[in-house]
Parts: sequence; structure tokens; C-alpha cells
Amino acid sequence: MSYSRNFGFRSFENIVRDARFRTPTNATLRIGAPVTVDPDNPGFLMLAADGAEPDGLSGVVVYEHITQAGIGGFTGVDMNLFSVNDGPFTMVPPGKYAQLVHGVGTKVWYKNTVDRPLYDGRKIDGVTFVAGLTATPTIALKDYLCPDGAGGWREASGTDGKWLQVEQVDGEGLVVEARFVF
Repeated sequence: MSYSRNFGFRSFENIVRDARFRTPTNATLRIGAPVTVDPDNPGFLMLAADGAEPDGLSGVVVYEHITQAGIGGFTGVDMNLFSVNDGPFTMVPPGKYAQLVHGVGTKVWYKNTVDRPLYDGRKIDGVTFVAGLTATPTIALKDYLCPDGAGGWREASGTDGKWLQVEQVDGEGLVVEARFVF
């Protein structure tokens, strides 16, 4: 299940979809980013700190945009004007409720992408979600990933918290698959 061209789920064993929490009103979070509940603002999410240890209030942020205009009384977004990979759909709108997702065994995938020009002159910006995921990756099978403090992931080392364990690395496709360890 894909939430963008950069993030999705591969399997849902033991998935935990915690209550919905609000996102910051002064910032946007990328769907799939490592987050935790803000201790200074209970009920709000914030990006997980660099190397943070996960706890029961940590996970990735998931938000499902309503994309079918006028269906069931909802006024969504007209898909004739946008695609699900356009910028607004890869981010959680500021101040909205979003899900906090984790769970031992839940498998996710991340893909680093480059800028992509569109036929109408617009451009989809590239995203580097996982540091070290390049044509010659520095991350490998069984490595652990932790938050990088900026909404992405890096290889965990030393006393860094271990959030995800790598199960597959594709340097050619720039895709990594990993499972939650908490």
C-alpha cells in the first residue's frame, strides 16, 4: 500500500494504529516521517529527534487525503487537477489529525527519488528519506535505522534508538524495506 512515491506499507503484521494526534500548526510533516508525541504539547506530534529511542508514543505519521470530489457529501480534491504524487498529498496538512503507526513486524518501504519534471512545466521535488540509500548503498541487510531529526532515516549506531530493521536494499531502485522492532 503506497501513500506516496516515497513511502508505503508492505505488510501489516501486528500493526498498531494509535489514536489520532494533531500535527503542528506551524509546520508540515511528510507522510512516513518518524514522529513522537510532543511532551510539551500533549496531543500533538513532532518529528522524532536524531537517534531518539522509540517508545509507546513513537512511530511514523500517516494521513489519508480525501481525493474523490463530492463523494458521500465530502468535498475532496478533484483528481483531474492533481495526482496523488503531487506535493500536497505527500505531506500532512498543518494542524490536522493524523495517525501514529508502529508495531513489531509491520513492514514499510521508503524510496529516495530525484526531481521529476511534469509535462505541464511543474516539477515533483525529489526526496531523500533514507541516508546512505544510493546506487552504492552504505546501509545493508539487518542494519537498524533511526530518525535523523529532520524527518528521515539514517543507520543507527552506538546508543542510537533502533526503530526499523532493514530486510532489503535496492541500490538501483533506491528502495529500502524494513520492519518495526517496537
